[in-house]
Amino acid sequence: MGTLPRCRAVGYRGRPVSALARISRPRCCTRALHVPRVRVTGWIVAFCLLPFLRAEPVAGEAALAGLEPTVWSARAAPDSSLLVLAASSLADVLPRLAEAWRRAGGAEVRFSFDATSRLAVQALQSSSADAFFAADLEWMDWLEERATVREGKAMAIAGNELVVVIPADASPLASPADLARFPRIALAGENVPAGRYARAALEATGVWAEVADKVVRGGSVRGALEWVAREEVPVGIVYRTDAAAEPGVRVAFAFEASSHPPILYWAAPLSASDTPESTDSFLRFVVGEEGQAIVRASGFAQAGPSAARATPTGLIQAPAVPSAIRLSLMVALLATLAGLVPAVGLGWLLARREFPGKALLSTLVMAPLVMPPVVTGFLLLSVLGGGTPLGSRLASLGLPVPFTILGAAIAAFVVGLPLYVISIRGAFEAVDPMFEELSWTLGTPPRRTFFRVSLPLALPGIAAGAVLAFARSLGEFGATVVLAGNVEGSTRTIALAVYTLLESPSGRSTIWVLVGASVAISLLALLGFEALSRRQKLRLEDRHGY
Repeated sequence: MGTLPRCRAVGYRGRPVSALARISRPRCCTRALHVPRVRVTGWIVAFCLLPFLRAEPVAGEAALAGLEPTVWSARAAPDSSLLVLAASSLADVLPRLAEAWRRAGGAEVRFSFDATSRLAVQALQSSSADAFFAADLEWMDWLEERATVREGKAMAIAGNELVVVIPADASPLASPADLARFPRIALAGENVPAGRYARAALEATGVWAEVADKVVRGGSVRGALEWVAREEVPVGIVYRTDAAAEPGVRVAFAFEASSHPPILYWAAPLSASDTPESTDSFLRFVVGEEGQAIVRASGFAQAGPSAARATPTGLIQAPAVPSAIRLSLMVALLATLAGLVPAVGLGWLLARREFPGKALLSTLVMAPLVMPPVVTGFLLLSVLGGGTPLGSRLASLGLPVPFTILGAAIAAFVVGLPLYVISIRGAFEAVDPMFEELSWTLGTPPRRTFFRVSLPLALPGIAAGAVLAFARSLGEFGATVVLAGNVEGSTRTIALAVYTLLESPSGRSTIWVLVGASVAISLLALLGFEALSRRQKLRLEDRHGY
């Protein structure tokens, strides 16, 4: 009669009658039945990606099929379409212009819409775009100084009007003086043209000093408009054409044209364009008779050939570095402390218990780790926003979430919780259940066993998880900007301050100060995580006698 291979005993993780109750099973025998999932998964992924990796057919294969050889790869044949970087407030009119131009025999035009300030930096650092459409002239001049756009080719293509918008069902207001009675006012970013035009208008009408502390900044004019449409902010200042495209708002009044520099949109071909003739042709179409008819039909004013080269007022003061660092540390610390009890509870539950729905619970906890942070922020805003039942209830208790440090802490907590739970779950799984079983056989209740045995043994791993969650919260951006906004002195953390400075040509030196502080704090936190993780490992090895 043969003998089984020598194998290690495996402890039963239930509650034994005796601490010596053990079940032995031959691990080496069951290991042979294990399916190599990693290898199978790799083959499945490779098979699914095969059609995309074969982006161009072989000429011989095409001949066998009776077809002309076709090249699908963009590397084999240059793309004849144009890539245009354009201000977000042109998102409605430019596709119409591109469609009309294509029907007239022009090439296909693709667009990337964003704030002018961010697009200017992208145009400087990338050579794949063909034309640049800006919402003010200063950024166009900035690119021209760096030879990114062709010198002397900038042309005014349209004009716009600055208006105050309120939710569609809100009470009317008639003058800039009425803005002082609102708790918050939505504007575009400090260095976004719409934000600078808005400040110039508020200063000219004498109300800026009263509303400066109430301003919340969106990434672009469309971001500020969305906040008003969702009734998270009661009033905002945007362009008239943007207000017309949003049914959730209505125009309260328009600022006098004399209260701010003329609002003009400018376009110019980029020097790195691979198709300069086609780019020039598209720009000529935009300023031509047919193009300007589409511009006027979209609600824009026509810019004459003698449009003034006026720019908004000077760039607004850069974000305060000490304030951004202080707020980042406060938000990360609040998120870490708030997540301690939930993370310990979830980590222990997932490590020590088997129950229906465990996989679903684990998936929900880990979801913020793989979802885009902006999506997480949107979901949080949909649950905790001022117009939701829970958000309005919290606001009535004096705990409003949007545009507050509480909102920033909640966003950081949700995004950092998965790393918190993963680390703590691993710490509890590393604790041998035999110690808990011995405690139970000695008559210690499970709750006291948890606090006197399990928790102390897992403590270094819990501390490592806290440090890791702190580091993740320190760098949170996407969910924070959606839920808490970008409010100087309240929610503008290091990440948001860097984001704001990227929109300013004069903010490069200050960026490096914030980047250095962020890198230093993050590296220190990660060193702490590694030290605590090593301590946990050594502590468990000492207890096992290794």
